[in-house]
Amino acid sequence: MSFPWYLVIPFFCAGLYAAGSLCFKQAYARGLGTMQAFTWQNLVGMLFFAPLFLTVKDGPSPAEYWKPLVTGTLIFCATCTTFVAILAGDVSLVTPLMGTKVVFTAFIAAGLARQHLPWALWAAALLTSAGIFVLGWHDLRRSSANFKVVGWCLLSAVLFAGADVLIGHWAGPFGSGAFLALVFCGIGMVSLVLARWQAHGAFQIPVEARRWVCWGAGIFNLNTLAMGLCMAAFNDPTGVNVVYGTRGLWSIALVWFVGSQWFGNRERETSAGTVGLRLAGALLILLAITVAVGPRT
Repeated sequence: MSFPWYLVIPFFCAGLYAAGSLCFKQAYARGLGTMQAFTWQNLVGMLFFAPLFLTVKDGPSPAEYWKPLVTGTLIFCATCTTFVAILAGDVSLVTPLMGTKVVFTAFIAAGLARQHLPWALWAAALLTSAGIFVLGWHDLRRSSANFKVVGWCLLSAVLFAGADVLIGHWAGPFGSGAFLALVFCGIGMVSLVLARWQAHGAFQIPVEARRWVCWGAGIFNLNTLAMGLCMAAFNDPTGVNVVYGTRGLWSIALVWFVGSQWFGNRERETSAGTVGLRLAGALLILLAITVAVGPRT
């Protein structure tokens, strides 16, 4: 079977995700609040996705509009948990853990299709568990707080996995662009309404953090736009997420080679043993997501 050309998209999106995470990590270090980051991510998202309304033609009946509402709710919650995880943990720990999304995607996709789960998915689940254990071994021994980081990452992965599958299943009648525009512009509007109740005003961003917020939100939303269109157009959530799972390796590579020069990141200064464990764990997770794609071929 030839390699589908569209899987090049999630490969580059994986690099964008890792770069965006590093930008937001620097914004946090300069005084940005978690909810401020979450709000600005969603507000900038409206600028990226609103033009897709121009693609609207004949949509489904109003009775179908609960579908983008459900999808948007999942993404809203998943994005919030992602920012909590980035704040609480190192990017080189958090990003590989997010790669577990592909295993959850495969299980959810199989469940919706009411298919028997093949052995490869069970093997992928075991490899993922092993990868998580190796990846976080040093961090979990060092601090019980890192158990929460792992928990936030896994919750985010499950929520995003469900959203990915639903986009592929539901976007067709709306049109790919229209469905995504409804989802992400809706998220942005809800975030704008909720911003007034934030303890630290959404628009009171420290001057030192503004540049990093702009870069982070722009990169994250470019990644989300490309991934969303890919999901909606090709309805291959497992295959796309297999390639997207390389973001764990992207994050370690960026931290190691350009983290301090480009992003002011200091994770490279952690011990060689910790870096080695994170790399080994990321490779195990990458092996797991490669195994998980087997059933679709």
